[in-house]
Amino acid sequence: MTHQLTYSDPRCRSFTARVIGRDVLEDGEGVRRPAAALDQTAFYPTSGGQPYDTGVLAGIPVVDVQKAEDGTIWHLLEQALPTDIAEVSGEIDWPRRFDHMQQHTGQHILSAVFEDLLGGRTIGFHLGRESSTIDLDLKTLSWEDVFRVEDCVNQVIWKSIPVDAEIFPREEALKFPLRKPPEVAGDVRLVLIQGVDICACGGTHVRLTGDIGSLKVTAVAGYKGGVRVTFLCGRRALVHHQRSLQLLQTASRALSVGTSELPDAVARLQDELKAGRRDLRKTRDELAVHEVEALWRDAPVREGVRTISRHWSDKSFAEARSLASGLRERPGTLVLLAVTEPNGVRIVCARSDDLNEINANTLLREALGALGGRGGGPPTMAQGGAPVHPPDAVLAALEQALATLHTAIA
Repeated sequence: MTHQLTYSDPRCRSFTARVIGRDVLEDGEGVRRPAAALDQTAFYPTSGGQPYDTGVLAGIPVVDVQKAEDGTIWHLLEQALPTDIAEVSGEIDWPRRFDHMQQHTGQHILSAVFEDLLGGRTIGFHLGRESSTIDLDLKTLSWEDVFRVEDCVNQVIWKSIPVDAEIFPREEALKFPLRKPPEVAGDVRLVLIQGVDICACGGTHVRLTGDIGSLKVTAVAGYKGGVRVTFLCGRRALVHHQRSLQLLQTASRALSVGTSELPDAVARLQDELKAGRRDLRKTRDELAVHEVEALWRDAPVREGVRTISRHWSDKSFAEARSLASGLRERPGTLVLLAVTEPNGVRIVCARSDDLNEINANTLLREALGALGGRGGGPPTMAQGGAPVHPPDAVLAALEQALATLHTAIA
């Protein structure tokens, strides 16, 4: 069993220890790594929602830290320790550790205040690489309540209250007003923030709440029937504020307004965008009417059928379908239109209702067959797709299909 120095001194950054075991284990990504077990360590293993520490052992990078059921802590390494090493020196990545201490202590206060003010009990906690979350058993949560909680949490932080961690026999620990019952059967490690929170926890925490700096809630969302709250502490909160301010200033400059005027400016832009889209749709509809007229007027008549075939690289398939729909409303009209899009060629075939002897589905399949594609649909209008081909090849496939059809009609 490995002695965890984090229990007695979470600020311990370097240490020496005896190697008591070697193995090869899978890290969190499923990669098998050489691993070393020590008689004592300052490295925190993944546990209780808090991720592992990184750093070096004998100069070798530690990429994961895991705690076995028997209490042995394994350090997964980028390369194996030399076989002749019996004692190693270790050093943790302190900025990462201190960041985790800030986030974890902030979570204790945040959970305690949510429970005190709103009766929201924390049922889940995750300390992530960029942000952390707690899951509450609340059905809903307004931002007004979030801001109330956030304000109370930061008042606690700025009072710089001592954060103590002590180990008690289970019977004695249960006499404290714990926020939640301990999950361990033996001795219990309690983290105590006087007048704020008492909770069983094996994680690492700052010595004073003031070391957290500040806490900022950044998102609230429904999650599994409850509410998930995303938050940041310390430098993470500062960086988030800096980036948010940069975004606001960039948007303000782009719209030539002050940051306080941004909501009204965005609303005006949305109204203008909606009006512009309505005008654009109207203009497109008018152009489509003229294009349909021009296509129909200039189309040749074969065996009594006005035949229209085209290929475009600058139209969408939706536009081609719209033209085909407009053209087939005219009597004696057969349409075979193709567009080339990034993922391939798409073709639509349509015919007037009075051309019962022509099957649009059959004609479409004829054209697609030459291009290695497939599709289908009713006799009046069918569509399909094929791999990308040169425009000349697409037009040749359309013309060949039409020639075959007219030969059959004749």
